[in-house]
Amino acid sequence: MRLHSLALRDFRGVKDRIVRFRALGTTVVVGDNEVGKSSLVEAFGLIFDLPDDSKSTRIKDIQPVGQDVGPEVTAELSLGGRELTYTKRWLKNRSTELTIVEPDGRRQSWTGREAHNEAERLFKQNVDPVLWQTLMVSQGQSLVLPTPADAEPLITAVTAESGTPVDGASMPLVTAVEHEYLRYWTPRGKPTGDFARSAKAVSAAELGAAQALQAMDEVRSDIRRAERLNLDLEDVTARLTDHLAGVEELRERKQATDEILLRRDSVRSRAETGRARLENHTRTRLDRERLLDEVERFTKYETELAARRGDAELVARTAAETVQAAEAALAEVVELKDLRRTDVQAAERRVADLMDRAELDRLIGQQTELVDVRARIAAAGTILDRIKVDDAIVAGLEDARAAVVEARAALAAGVPEVTVRRLGPEPVELTGTGLSATGSSGAGSSGAGMPAAGSPRAGSSAARASGAALSSAGLDGGGSAPAELGFDESAELLVSGELVVGVPGQVEVTVRAGGEAATLRSRVDDAVRRETDLLKKAGVKDVAAARDLLRKADTATAELNEARRTEKSLTSGGDPGERIAVLTARLGVDDEAETEAAGDKQPAVEGVPGQMSLFEEFASPHDTLFDEVASPHGTLFDDFEVPEPKPDDLAGAQRILDAAREALAEAERLLSDAEFAVAQARKAADEDRSEAQNARARSELAGERLAAAVEELEAARAVLDDDAVAAAEAEATTEVEAVLEELTVVQEQADEAGADQVAGELTHALAVATRLQGERDTLRDALRTTEGRLEQSGRDGLATRRDLAELELAAVRAEHESLARRAEAAQRVYETLSRHRAAAQTKYSEPLQTRIESLGRSVYGPTFRVWLDDDLAVAERELDGVRLRVDALSTGAQEQLAIITRLAISHLVSTGEGSVPVIFDDALGWSDKARLRDMGALLGRAGDHGQVIVLTCMPDRYEYVPKATFIKLDG
Repeated sequence: MRLHSLALRDFRGVKDRIVRFRALGTTVVVGDNEVGKSSLVEAFGLIFDLPDDSKSTRIKDIQPVGQDVGPEVTAELSLGGRELTYTKRWLKNRSTELTIVEPDGRRQSWTGREAHNEAERLFKQNVDPVLWQTLMVSQGQSLVLPTPADAEPLITAVTAESGTPVDGASMPLVTAVEHEYLRYWTPRGKPTGDFARSAKAVSAAELGAAQALQAMDEVRSDIRRAERLNLDLEDVTARLTDHLAGVEELRERKQATDEILLRRDSVRSRAETGRARLENHTRTRLDRERLLDEVERFTKYETELAARRGDAELVARTAAETVQAAEAALAEVVELKDLRRTDVQAAERRVADLMDRAELDRLIGQQTELVDVRARIAAAGTILDRIKVDDAIVAGLEDARAAVVEARAALAAGVPEVTVRRLGPEPVELTGTGLSATGSSGAGSSGAGMPAAGSPRAGSSAARASGAALSSAGLDGGGSAPAELGFDESAELLVSGELVVGVPGQVEVTVRAGGEAATLRSRVDDAVRRETDLLKKAGVKDVAAARDLLRKADTATAELNEARRTEKSLTSGGDPGERIAVLTARLGVDDEAETEAAGDKQPAVEGVPGQMSLFEEFASPHDTLFDEVASPHGTLFDDFEVPEPKPDDLAGAQRILDAAREALAEAERLLSDAEFAVAQARKAADEDRSEAQNARARSELAGERLAAAVEELEAARAVLDDDAVAAAEAEATTEVEAVLEELTVVQEQADEAGADQVAGELTHALAVATRLQGERDTLRDALRTTEGRLEQSGRDGLATRRDLAELELAAVRAEHESLARRAEAAQRVYETLSRHRAAAQTKYSEPLQTRIESLGRSVYGPTFRVWLDDDLAVAERELDGVRLRVDALSTGAQEQLAIITRLAISHLVSTGEGSVPVIFDDALGWSDKARLRDMGALLGRAGDHGQVIVLTCMPDRYEYVPKATFIKLDG
């Protein structure tokens, strides 16, 4: 099957489109998203799947949204050696038409349901559905690897190329072998059934025998353990007896040294008591010296603070008097400042009033100019509204004029020129269609300078004359062909249709133009019609008039922009009218004053460069375009009047204001100085008052501390006077020295007898004795436990159990070995048969595998290999010695492998009658630049032996496809 063209009308978002495909080669259909690329594949499927009266939702989905139209599809294709043209329309005005051209040239046609049935029959007869679905990759399915084992054309192709049938052995034998194999083994080769149960019984018997043997080994181990425990117990008991004798000796030594240690502890206690008494007497002496020092120091400090207190109170009274004087002066300055502020406010009101009047005059003049500018803007806008020509229209007219000239030149060069001359008395008649006369001559035109009609010079002269006439008349300026020629009269004609030259009753000559003449004439007519339509749209008679009108529009635009800039400048600070209203209300200007002031306004600005250039340029006695432009001068502000102040009023008022402000500033300076003086006086008074309070507090505190120190000293002396304190400290020192001498003597006796070491040695010896006793008890317990197990083993009869387990194991093993021999025989037969079938399968799939590897090596290099499964799908890929499953490859590699596989399948079936196009919708989305280059070259080679159609919105992916035909779909 080869698809030649697809035409879609009112199909989803496609209004009317036809796409033609190369029967052999690669066609790349390029279009943006939602332009209708995938609709091409969908339409081809629907035209064979569903009749025109189908109610399927698939048909409703393809109808354009919101339009009551019938989707229509037309397909031209080759199928089974026949040429088919198949058209179908659904929903509205349903119809089905099928035209078939047989290989011998016979043409047959069907309509309606018969056409659908015949097309469906031919499609099913010549196209394998599995192969069609395998080689058609819809959008988003480029990663799916094909499984083409059920594709009949592929099976036929690989069978023919490999010479191997599908089945490699007798199926009853295969079934019997497989049935016997599955009695003993699972499909994955694991034991099952009686064979698996026998193996488990052997394992259980072996386990029982092993456990019985292990129990006997444990008995022998317990006997040896009991003997070893008896020996260890005797050794530990002897060591414990010897160690306890040494412990008794250490106890006797400790009793002898305990008396020395008790006497040493008593002396140490008396020494600690003497040290504590000495520390108490020393602390009492130090406290007495501190109290004497504090009484002397506080007495001196209290005298100094009493003197400072008197001085501070005198200074505080003086500072309070200074504050009162400063506050009185401040009140006088505040009163002066208020008077000066009143003067300034009055002067400011006077100056503001005068300035408002001046601002009102300025704004009235500005508003007058603004009215004039806005009138200019309105005039320019009116001009631009009435001009319909713009740059695009002028460019279109120039292009249309060029197209007319080009078409006429092509017509003059592409149609024949015929010269007809009457030489005899018989009348010569001229009839036909598509004739244009380029020249004619009367009886006297064959003068001396005219060459003969049959000479070579005549032909060349006629051609030159025809060209000259065509150039001057432009094919539309020439005359029409005469109906009859007079004697010695000739006619030169350009024939774009048919010319009949006849001599009644004698001869008739017919001249027909070539196949392109009608096309050339149609191009001329179309170009002239387009130029005429554009001239009507622009409202001009020719291109020159359009250019002139465009120049006028540019001038009006410049005038409009200049006026708008002036308007923006005048209104940059806001609307003058609003400000005028505010100032008028503030000044209280009455209507009579406004009327008197209206006559004194300045006239509109005249003589401004470019102000009236627009109107002067377009003014003409016959041009009424600008009759409605209003005068730029208005009377909007004729009602305002600003009284003219005297020339010196504002200046005098300003001088008065400046003088008042200077006086106010002087008063504020005096006020600042007075406030500063008051603040300083208050600060000094606060500091002096605080200092006096602090001096009084410090003096009172010093008196209290002196009284407390004297009271504490008297209380201490009542307990013990100063001389008794020193004597008690000396007596305590002598007593401590005597006790320390006695302690030294006792310590020497303890060291000589080793009293401190004996206690430690005894403690260590007792710990060792306790450890040996624990070892002895542990060995006794272990020995009792071992002897108990031996006694129980004798009662259980372990030897008899072992003998029975060995007999049972031998019987189970014999049965299992019998089953194992049968299972191994079935396994060998099954594996031998499977190996032969696998060899046949390998040879059977070798053609497809070879094609895939051949194509893949042009992309991946010479180390590329693949392995196919039973469904002829690629299961594994090897590259550079690394073999991976397909699902472990990257997304890009999976997509590339899927494309290579489909191209290999297409290559295998391309020479058979069941071949179909390979269609890729939006593929190669996961490939890098280098892989895109290699895959593009591969797609180009695939087109050499089949039809490859690629739909994409990314044409850059396929720029490396050689000899590809690119078709651009516009929205």
